[in-house]
Amino acid sequence: MSRLQELDGELWALAALLALAVIGAVAGSLPLSLLGALGAVSAASLYLWQRHCLSAVSHRQELSSARADFGEEVTLQVELVNDKPLPVTWLQVEDPVPSGLGFPGATVTESERCGPALVSVLALLPYQRVRRKLVVRCAERGLHSFGPALLRSGDPLGLRVRESLSGETRQLLVYPKRLALDPGALAARALLGDLRSTRGPLEDPSNAVGVRPYRPGDPLRSIDWRASARSPGLQVRDPQRSATLATALLVDFRVPLRSRRAEARSQAELVISIAASIFTELVERRRAVGLFASGVVDGSPLAFPPRRAADQLPIVLEALARVPAVDRVPFSGVLASRVGTLRSGTSVVVIASDFPAATLLVLAELRRRHHLSAVWVRGPLGDPPPEDQVDLLLRVDHEESWRDRETLDLAP
Repeated sequence: MSRLQELDGELWALAALLALAVIGAVAGSLPLSLLGALGAVSAASLYLWQRHCLSAVSHRQELSSARADFGEEVTLQVELVNDKPLPVTWLQVEDPVPSGLGFPGATVTESERCGPALVSVLALLPYQRVRRKLVVRCAERGLHSFGPALLRSGDPLGLRVRESLSGETRQLLVYPKRLALDPGALAARALLGDLRSTRGPLEDPSNAVGVRPYRPGDPLRSIDWRASARSPGLQVRDPQRSATLATALLVDFRVPLRSRRAEARSQAELVISIAASIFTELVERRRAVGLFASGVVDGSPLAFPPRRAADQLPIVLEALARVPAVDRVPFSGVLASRVGTLRSGTSVVVIASDFPAATLLVLAELRRRHHLSAVWVRGPLGDPPPEDQVDLLLRVDHEESWRDRETLDLAP
């Protein structure tokens, strides 16, 4: 293909109009010459405009926070800059956004190129900067990506259109919804094995490592009256066992609903939320707590041995935020890997929607060594463990409106 054949249509039109202007000048026809000259200037302008319409045009996004709790609102600032002397007569911006998040006051449309996106059309003056702030409502757990944006512009007549991607990808990590245990003190003590347990060491009131504020459910004999007289409220002795007591959460993400994907996903999300809620409650009560689950994040299974380190909570919450809501590792294998590895005195809490025979077989071995509590997330399908095979059985009913709750009722 020759060089002339590679020229754009605008250049062919420019060459023809210049030839017309020359012919008009040679023939002494002023109208023909002016027509050719004006047409050539217009064609040249359109050619340069469509070639450089997106030059020095940039798009940038900034999130007010890279991490957020479920239900929290963060700010997304979008900035467009035209850093050149040529104006942009029209600019269409398709800004990809995650489908599970909310954008109050903004309209999310389905783009053929970008999927869910914020679409806007505007004009930019030379060296103009436009900023827009949006509110993002974190209504879905997970790692969400924003951008890059698709910019589309062209000449003022719309004869030629150019496209380009602009901006970096920004990510927002939304933690699982965490619910307050209702009642928190009683539920936490039960899950730790302080209630209904006939095994494990007894507390020695004389072997206390300090005092702490009284909580509902604390026995009266543990009140330190001397310390209470010097404090604004009741104080109880904190025994040595409470400083070393550990809890391991074993979580099964599998939901026995194969044909109803939306309902199965909602129930799996509830399982993750329950795990995050109980884990947070125990950490706030200064317990050594760990988590082992049937999910995989970045090729690694979720396995966090019980400890009381300050960074344990954010690390586990980030893993629960990123894990897919489907099982990747057989749960019976997760349970079997814990038999014999947990320290003596560790309480085990199993959270699952179904307790099949393979799970019950390993739970029987765990119960010989540890206090065993089970939290059954009841749905249309799935069986609970027999009550005589666990020390404590609690139930949570799955409802589609569970995300609207603020408390988690662990019913026996």
